[in-house]
Amino acid sequence: MRPLIGITCSRLVGGHWGQYSLGHFMDYTFNEYGQAIRYSGGAPLIIPEAQDSETLKAIMTKIDGLILSGGPDIHPKFYGEHPLPELGEIDEDLDMMELEAARSALRKGLPILAICRGIQTLNVVQGGTLYQDIPSQIPESINHSPKSDKGVLTHRIRIEKKTLLHRIFKKTEIWTNGKHHQAVKDLAPGFIISARASDGIVEAIEHPLKSFVLGVQWHPEGTWKNDLHSRRLFQAFIQVASLPKNNR
Repeated sequence: MRPLIGITCSRLVGGHWGQYSLGHFMDYTFNEYGQAIRYSGGAPLIIPEAQDSETLKAIMTKIDGLILSGGPDIHPKFYGEHPLPELGEIDEDLDMMELEAARSALRKGLPILAICRGIQTLNVVQGGTLYQDIPSQIPESINHSPKSDKGVLTHRIRIEKKTLLHRIFKKTEIWTNGKHHQAVKDLAPGFIISARASDGIVEAIEHPLKSFVLGVQWHPEGTWKNDLHSRRLFQAFIQVASLPKNNR
């Protein structure tokens, strides 16, 4: 049986019915997530924003792993800060759903792969903080939001030895495809940093006491078809999600 992998959604406004009908919120995620999961042996399930505690509990009981996907900025109130002028678009309802999904997955011991916004969600839910805007808060940083397609590898990262990420890639340096203006600032308790960019920006975090709780700041779903390391990341995640829950 393929493991059932939940993918949290983002939202946008659209889908108006006609000239005199307002737009509606639409839950969505990029299909590369589902494609990568299917290729790696899993069965993708999209988790919409429209949840209450009962429905989200039902979903979290059924899935075998969770992907926290990319999306808008997280409201800084969730890590105890006021918004800076450079803060981007926020969606508080989406924040609350994803934070609760992450909290539940951690509590249940589910494998978690957190991507871009997802690594930030993972850090915040456990008590960490974020840089709200890298260019204004770290002026000497490299360009973490280049004008390039998601399939283009844009910068290198350094991977720490003796980490889950190093065991997956078996390398201390790889190229990735960053597209973000926020990043992990204060690391959440219990986590370790497993990769950084050349400017010191955190590119990956993981929980060393969990079987697979890993957040990456780049977009492996955009490069998995042509990049070996992206495929290995999804395959390692699905491999753990395929194990019986008492063997993880």
